[in-house]
Amino acid sequence: MENHELNIFRTSATKRPSTIILERTNSLCTKSDNQQQLLNALRNRHIITFKKIITSSAVDVNYCYEYPDYKTCLELACCEHTPEFVDLLLRHGANPNLINTHHNRAAIHFAVERADSEIVKRLLREPKLDVNILSQGNTPLALIIKQIVDDEDNLDKYIECIQLLLKANADVNIPDAKGATPIYLAAKNGYKQIVALILEQSIINVDIDSYKDRSGKTARDLILNKNLYTKTLPKYIEKRSETNKSKLYILLSQCNEEDFIEQLKNYINTSGSDILDSNNGLYTLLQLACEKGLDKCVARLLVKGANPNISHANNLQKPIEIACLQGYHIILKKLLAHSGIIVPSTILHTVVKYMTTTSQNPKIDYGICLDLLLHDSRINVNTVDVKNNTALHYAARNSDHDSILQLLRAGACVSICNTFKEPPLADIPPATLHSYLDECLNTNDERCTDENYEITFNYDFLVPPNNSNNKYIDTQCSIPIDDENIEMSPPNNNNYTIQNNQFLAPETDALLYMTQNPELRHLLKHPVLTSFLFLKWQRISWLFYTNLAFYVTFCLLLICYILIGYGQSSEDRQDDPLARVLSVLLLIGCIVLSLRELFQLLVSPKIYFINYENWLEIPLIVVAFTIVFHEPREHIRQQLSAIAILLSALELVLLIGQHPSLSTNIVMLKTVSWNFFKFLLWYSILLIAFALSFYTLFRGSPQEESKQNSTTNGKEDDKEGEENFFLDPGMSLFKTIVMLTGEFDAASIDFKSFPITSHLIFVMFVFLIAIVLFNLLNGLAVSDTQMIKKDAELVGYVTRIELISYIENMMLGDVPPIGRLIQKICCCVNFQTNFCIKPLASKICLFPNYLPQNKISIKPNQGRKIICKNEKDVQVYTTSYESKITSCCLINWCKDIQMDTRVVKEAKRVINEKNTITEFDDLKKSLSFVYKNISECETHIKLTDKRLDEISEILLNITKILTNNQRISDES
Repeated sequence: MENHELNIFRTSATKRPSTIILERTNSLCTKSDNQQQLLNALRNRHIITFKKIITSSAVDVNYCYEYPDYKTCLELACCEHTPEFVDLLLRHGANPNLINTHHNRAAIHFAVERADSEIVKRLLREPKLDVNILSQGNTPLALIIKQIVDDEDNLDKYIECIQLLLKANADVNIPDAKGATPIYLAAKNGYKQIVALILEQSIINVDIDSYKDRSGKTARDLILNKNLYTKTLPKYIEKRSETNKSKLYILLSQCNEEDFIEQLKNYINTSGSDILDSNNGLYTLLQLACEKGLDKCVARLLVKGANPNISHANNLQKPIEIACLQGYHIILKKLLAHSGIIVPSTILHTVVKYMTTTSQNPKIDYGICLDLLLHDSRINVNTVDVKNNTALHYAARNSDHDSILQLLRAGACVSICNTFKEPPLADIPPATLHSYLDECLNTNDERCTDENYEITFNYDFLVPPNNSNNKYIDTQCSIPIDDENIEMSPPNNNNYTIQNNQFLAPETDALLYMTQNPELRHLLKHPVLTSFLFLKWQRISWLFYTNLAFYVTFCLLLICYILIGYGQSSEDRQDDPLARVLSVLLLIGCIVLSLRELFQLLVSPKIYFINYENWLEIPLIVVAFTIVFHEPREHIRQQLSAIAILLSALELVLLIGQHPSLSTNIVMLKTVSWNFFKFLLWYSILLIAFALSFYTLFRGSPQEESKQNSTTNGKEDDKEGEENFFLDPGMSLFKTIVMLTGEFDAASIDFKSFPITSHLIFVMFVFLIAIVLFNLLNGLAVSDTQMIKKDAELVGYVTRIELISYIENMMLGDVPPIGRLIQKICCCVNFQTNFCIKPLASKICLFPNYLPQNKISIKPNQGRKIICKNEKDVQVYTTSYESKITSCCLINWCKDIQMDTRVVKEAKRVINEKNTITEFDDLKKSLSFVYKNISECETHIKLTDKRLDEISEILLNITKILTNNQRISDES
């Protein structure tokens, strides 16, 4: 703090001691400002300011700064060669043994990496410094020898640092993460000076015989082979307990399981079990064993009591994550069997990302790892990572057919969107999804002609993750079903309790995405999806018909009032009782319509404004209220009446067209209208050009002027004015658009003024616009109509999905606070004792209330009757819960409903094809088995041939030896 600032504070305190208010900017009053000013003083090398701040302010000398440094002041001082700052920081409590989690280094490691002997000397003066502190398994001595490889030009600086470390009693026998000691590293790289320095100046006896590389060579062998030391080498001396601890890591690095197990037993017997959860600066024993795939070592460590959930600050991956990352299924199985294991929530993501990796190692199999995880009850297949990706997202991106099917069979939801609003469906191959949909169709193994023959439809893949009775999970979603906890006792579990904390979510999001994806749209015809749509329509159709009936009534009231009462004067309307009744009824209809629109707007404003039909209803409501309350002039009333009738009729046509049986016609209307609009928007340039051309040619010809001058009859003047439509640009454009349809009225056009130009332009207009463009539009309409008729069934499904999805989103709401508030208000409104209005959302959702098992069964030979899977459980469920939420049977689930005939026929066809495919697969499997046996026989034959060749060679050698012996005996 500056002196003049202190004087200001003292003066303020002297004048008003009772109320001292200190207000400053960029001061040292806050801790964050102090830390930043401390950093600035360090960077600017202002030692005096730095000393003032560190002595007079409340600063944390061990504070790790954020981007871009991610270092403490001590680490920055070591990196920037500021020894005075290092001394100052150490005197004020800076921790020299603090490991930086971002860089996995301590202060001494930053210093030796830069061969800064002055900084190393200052750090070694600190008695608290651990000269053997590990960084990723490396001591400062080992790290500095490895650093020489990239900077051999500054060898003298590194040698000076090594001398300082050796004088500070650095342990030269501590190996790195791979088991290599500093003397071995120096000998391997041929550093003669460093080898001599370590052997001669080390206070600790140097071990040059323990560590062996892959070729079996020790440091002694390298020193002798390269002639790095001419004096007598030291003998091997038994290592201390710390060295035995390092030996365990060396054995794991060398994948020596038998020796490791023996050494671990001896170490625990002599030194205790603290080694089990220790680390070497980079790995714990269990982490390293999992990294190397040593399943026997993992099993022994777990038996001895190693904690499977511990990781190191420099390696945050848990042992189970390392095993999954490497694909070691045997180790994963052992870890999952451990009672104390904590399974990471995103462990599935780790396995699925590497499913396409192949390896010849029999211990590595990601498929088995995935299967083990999916069969573990602690794994939630729909867990999302930081980007809201599920495991199915990654499997789909890999286009891995097998893993996608495995996840879907385990209950993975296909509609969960990630941060980029993409569901897994975006990348799932259509053939894979089609295969899974076929698997969702099953039978009860009865013959198709038996009366009890059943077809089961499985909808697990469509169930939102929080919307199931199979897993009671309370996570974020939109609308709670109820506030009460309802207890019931289904079969086989008398103590079973439903904690009714499931939340409703849209159930047709996946189908809606399929309608927008051309590659997946054809799958909407699959019987699994069409049956689901059929069930959803049964749940939601009553809302559609109620809305339709109300709107038809409103339109009739509006039109009747306009035709009967609105055309009368206000006095006549007051005397007409029918007009008064219609006025009151229309007012009630307008209020109800406004409340309906307001409800939709509050619950789901985003979806409300996206739907263009709502943009028709808003002006209709305004016009209707104007008709009821306002008394304009006659010509204004006529215009309002025309607009109201047209808007109401247009909205009614669109509303009726939402019905699945009429959807094809309305889709034709929408498609042709939109395509015409886009087409004419481009060719409007020509239309405007022709309109302006006609205006310039026919707006005032000489013949017309002479005719007007010679005429004295006013009626004739009016007639001539009415016949000429090219008096202004607006009328010219209107006449040109009318002429587009073929209504030329050429007799009224004056071609005499400019006979050649006008005839030429008119002929061009007839050819380009009236013939070419108009017929092109007709052909476009015919093409669109034929295409829609060709896919009429698919168009019907798409329209039904869009309607159901719209109603779902309206009921559930895309603004959770407002949606929940309205739903809660609806829940709390009681009109009678036996009648309670419940949230409409719970009525239109199938899961979990009405399909608790996410399955239905259809009996084709019993009138296509629909029954729920495990009907007894469902009956208990509905009697204890559904009867409570549908007290007046407002929307009751009808169990006598029959499935659509087309759905049942298509399901039978798919099942027959699947059975045929299954027989083909069996044949393929048999052929594969035969091929495998033939391959094994070929291998055995080759091995036999090889052994026979070896025997023949041995016999040949014996024959040669006998022949030589015989020759020698004959000669003797």
